[in-house]
Amino acid sequence: MDFTSLKFLFLFLPVFVALYLIARNELRVWLIIIASVVFLLWGQPSAILWLSIILATGYALGLYLSSEKGKGKAGGLWVGISINVLLLSLFKLYAAYGVPFLSSLNLPSPLHQSLIRLAIPIGISFVTFQAISYLADVYRGTVVAERNLLRFAAYLFFFPKLVSGPLMRYGPFADQIREPQLSMENIAAGVRRLSIGFIKRTLIANQVGVLADAVFNLSQPNIAPHFAWLALVAYALQIYYDFSGYTDMAIGLGMLIGIRMPENFNQPYLARSISDFWRRWHMTLTAWFREYVFYPLERRRLFWAGQQINILIVFLLTGLWHGLLPTFVIWGLIHGSALVVESLGFGRWLNRIWRPLQHIYTLAIILIGWVFFRSNSVSFALGFFRRLAGDTTGLTPLPFSETSPLPFVDPSMILTIAIGIIFLFPIGALWERKKTDLEPANPVPRLVFQVVSDVLLIALFVLGLAASLSQQFYPNLYASF
Repeated sequence: MDFTSLKFLFLFLPVFVALYLIARNELRVWLIIIASVVFLLWGQPSAILWLSIILATGYALGLYLSSEKGKGKAGGLWVGISINVLLLSLFKLYAAYGVPFLSSLNLPSPLHQSLIRLAIPIGISFVTFQAISYLADVYRGTVVAERNLLRFAAYLFFFPKLVSGPLMRYGPFADQIREPQLSMENIAAGVRRLSIGFIKRTLIANQVGVLADAVFNLSQPNIAPHFAWLALVAYALQIYYDFSGYTDMAIGLGMLIGIRMPENFNQPYLARSISDFWRRWHMTLTAWFREYVFYPLERRRLFWAGQQINILIVFLLTGLWHGLLPTFVIWGLIHGSALVVESLGFGRWLNRIWRPLQHIYTLAIILIGWVFFRSNSVSFALGFFRRLAGDTTGLTPLPFSETSPLPFVDPSMILTIAIGIIFLFPIGALWERKKTDLEPANPVPRLVFQVVSDVLLIALFVLGLAASLSQQFYPNLYASF
C-alpha cells in the first residue's frame, strides 16, 4: 500500500490514528503492530513470512547477546549479521537476475516453484539494516535487549518507516514507544509534514517521472541530446522529490502518533562537495554505514591500507545495498572515488575556490552517478553520455507510441521542472524563519503566516489528489531497493 493511495489516506490512516489517539497507552503498541501487519497484508502478504524470520532471529539473538560473554557473544552477533545479509543478498540477486538465478541454484522442483511465486518483500533492505543495528547496539551494550516481543515487533514493522525508512536505531524508538509525545501541536505539524510529502510526490516527482521514464526505459538511448539533458534533470528531480516526499510523509505519520523519526534530507543538491552531499542525502543510511561499517573498519585498519580503502569499501557496499547490478556498483564507486580524492587534499582546495564552481563540480559528479543509477545497463549509460555530449550518431526517429511523451514535451512539463528546481532552495526554511522572527514582537503576523501557509497547503494537496486521480500510479522509487 502506497502512502499516496486514496485507500491509505482516506481509510487506513484515519482509522488507525483515531483508534491510536483514544486508546490507552498500553494498547497503542498493539495498534501499531496490527496496523503494520494490515499494511503488509494489504500490499504484499508474502512479506510477512520473511520479515517474521528476521523478527524471530533478531529477538532471540538479542536476548542471547544480553546474557552471553566472550567469544560466544561475538559469534552470536556474527550469526545475526549473516542471517540478515544472506536474506538480503538472496532477494537482491533475485531482483537483479530473476528466474535464471533461481534456476542456477538447482533447487528441488517444489521449492523452486514456491520461490518463483514469492515476491521480494517490501522493506527488506531497511528491516535487515535495522535488525543488524539493534544486534550491534545490544552487543556493545549501548541498548538493553528488548524482552517484550511486541515492542521489538513494533520497531521492525513500524509501517511509516517500513518501506523506505528513514532508518532508525532502536534506542530512540524504544523510548518513544513507551511514552509517545502526543499533543495537538505535534498532530498539526504531522498533518502539515505529511501534506508536504504528498505534494512533492504527486505534483513534482510523478510529473517529471513521466519524462524520465520515457527516456530511461528505452532499450537504447535513441534520443536527441536536448531530450537526454531534459531526462537527466527530470530524473534528478524525480528521485529527490519522490524519496524526500516519502520521507516527509513517514515523518509526518510518526508525528501524528507522537514518535519523532530522524531527518533524511537537507537540500542535498545545494551541496558544495560530495562529502557535503552525503551529509545531506539519505542521511540515515550514511549514518548507518558510518557507525556500523566505516568506524569498525577504521578501528581494524590494515597497516597497508589507509582510510581511503575503507571509504571505497563503504561506498561499494552502498551501491550493492541498492542492487546487485554493475550500474549500482559503478554509482557507488563514483561517489566513493570522489570522497577519496576529496579526503586526500582536493577537498581543502575545493573549499577555497569560487562557490559556484564548488556547486558545479558537485552537481556534475551527482548527475554522472544518476546516469548509471537509473540506466538499465552499463552500455545504455555509456550511450546516454554520448547523447549528453551532443553525439547524434545512429539517431533514428521512433514512433510516438514507443517514446511517449517524447518528442512532444509540453509547457507544463517545463514548468514543473522549473518549479522543482526553484524548490531545491530552502524557500520553506526561509518562510518559517521569517514567521518565527515576527513572533516575539507581535503574534498576529505569525498567525497570518500560518493561515496563509495552511490554505496554500490545502490547495496544493487538493491539486495533488486531482493529479493522482488523473495519471497512472507511480510507486515509491525506493520501495524497489
